Amino acid sequence: MQGNSLLKIGLWRRLLEDFKLLGALIKDYWKGDYRDVSLGSIAVFVLAIAYVLSPIDILSDFIPFLGQIDDAFILLLCIYLLEKDLQKYHNWKSNRS
Repeated sequence: MQGNSLLKIGLWRRLLEDFKLLGALIKDYWKGDYRDVSLGSIAVFVLAIAYVLSPIDILSDFIPFLGQIDDAFILLLCIYLLEKDLQKYHNWKSNRS
């Protein structure tokens, strides 16, 4: 049972780190310091943000808790699809330090 809890904590920590890394990647891309991002990853990110901000959802945001599940799923899918570019960016950032 305890191993399962540690796994959940590890997954949350990894997800949080990926979101932080995505934020840093966006900042460096915006400043022009890092441009090695695939067009597909840019499209995935833009579409995910558009979906989350859109008032049209699979599950209406007016339904408490359930309305946010589809948004969370889209963000998780986005992070999953961006994994290769996030790893490439992480390596680039680590080599600069």
